[in-house]
Amino acid sequence: MAYAKSARGGAYPRKSFGFNRALLPHPSDYFMSQGLILTGGGEWKSATCPFHNDTRPSLRVRLDTGAFCCMVCGAKGGDVLAFHMQRHGLRFIDAARALGVWGKSQ
Repeated sequence: MAYAKSARGGAYPRKSFGFNRALLPHPSDYFMSQGLILTGGGEWKSATCPFHNDTRPSLRVRLDTGAFCCMVCGAKGGDVLAFHMQRHGLRFIDAARALGVWGKSQ
């Protein structure tokens, strides 16, 4: 077990976080479950942006990493967890729990 040093000089067991990135849903499955209709070829797919009143596809998403960027409103992030946090207004831990990737220490 790893130990961290406290401010007073004593050692205590380091707690492990309950976040497991490997359990994040695959980006294509996640974005489809969020109602996005993905179009286009190549690495970046297009969809209408759920972060603003969008009539043309302005959101770009990568299906290998889950990264996303809206060319109109500027919403962006690096994975489906960041998308979930922004879309539903959740904190990191709450979004991780909602996606099933946060639990008791592993």
